[in-house]
Amino acid sequence: MMRTARQAVGAVVCVGLLAGVTGCDWWPPTLQERIGQQEAQIKALLGEKARLQAKVTELSKTLEDMKAQAAQMEQTNNSLKTQMEQLQVSLAQAEAKAAKVTSTKKRK
Repeated sequence: MMRTARQAVGAVVCVGLLAGVTGCDWWPPTLQERIGQQEAQIKALLGEKARLQAKVTELSKTLEDMKAQAAQMEQTNNSLKTQMEQLQVSLAQAEAKAAKVTSTKKRK
């Protein structure tokens, strides 16, 4: 009889270990519901993450475009400043020449 009891206990222990090792597919309904909610939240958060990553990529591209545009505008501004300085020099030369011509005409 002792042998049978030991065998029964051994069998129960083996079944318990096997159930623990293989995993149990039964979950309480509230736990299943909670798992479902968390999976839905994870899916929603992954979608939000993808949307935000796309927005970051778009904003990074826009930033690079704006930097390029600012550099081009700075170059154009420098070019216009140089042109303006040249025109001021030409104007000063023309005014000096006109003043010379006017002063020579007044002398005669």
